[in-house]
Amino acid sequence: MRSAEAEVRDLYAGRGFRLAVQAADAANARLCVLSAGLGLVEASQRVPSYGLTVTRGRAESLPEKVSGEFNAATWFCAMLGGPYSRRWIDVIGRSGRILLALSRPYAEMVGTSLLEFGADTLSRVRIFGAALTGALPAALWPAIAPYDRRLDAILPGTRVDFSQRALFHFVKSVLPNSGMCSRDSDFAEVEAALKNTTAPDRMRRPRRSDEEILQIILARLDTQSGIGRVLRALRYEEGVACEQSRFTRLYRTAVERKILA
Repeated sequence: MRSAEAEVRDLYAGRGFRLAVQAADAANARLCVLSAGLGLVEASQRVPSYGLTVTRGRAESLPEKVSGEFNAATWFCAMLGGPYSRRWIDVIGRSGRILLALSRPYAEMVGTSLLEFGADTLSRVRIFGAALTGALPAALWPAIAPYDRRLDAILPGTRVDFSQRALFHFVKSVLPNSGMCSRDSDFAEVEAALKNTTAPDRMRRPRRSDEEILQIILARLDTQSGIGRVLRALRYEEGVACEQSRFTRLYRTAVERKILA
């Protein structure tokens, strides 16, 4: 972990995080990040710059760095007691909805800690993500918002940012029509929003090696700048599949090659 500090919001540059920021602004809500390295941190909080994730198969993956068996839920519960982490009780308030955008690995990480909520608090939780039932304790399944691939027709994106797109759609399009602060009424509005929508055919993008993607990025850097623009070009103009954290790593490598060339 590096010693330099930065605001949490400055450590994340992906589309998913930008959507979360926009949703929090639209809802006038407190924005927090579930961090594999620091616990539960506020977006405006200054923290050490770091790179850790519970998603496997990456250079920053915690399971690859820990000797023996790694339990993400146990790890996160320990992080909640760390020097930079807030406790759930510090950020959820006494009323209002608690909106959580989760990927499967992060659902596995935080689910157990949410079971500490009482029944009244749990009724305020709305969880956004794809195929989360196998990653969350059964007690949290009723809190999963009923979004599916039909969302892609309304708010296109990737599987990586599905949870944040669902959260953003909920805040912008569902909350204004859901007068009652009840889970049933909220989810009924989600179902109504998706009812007459058909999921688009999924584009199958070819996978490329790191070196092949590096060459595409290097060529793009001759005329384009900005990690977000180049990633969109890679996906939607070149038609190449590349997960965001992998792309970030390759983009930085490409920039370094350009500087040294």
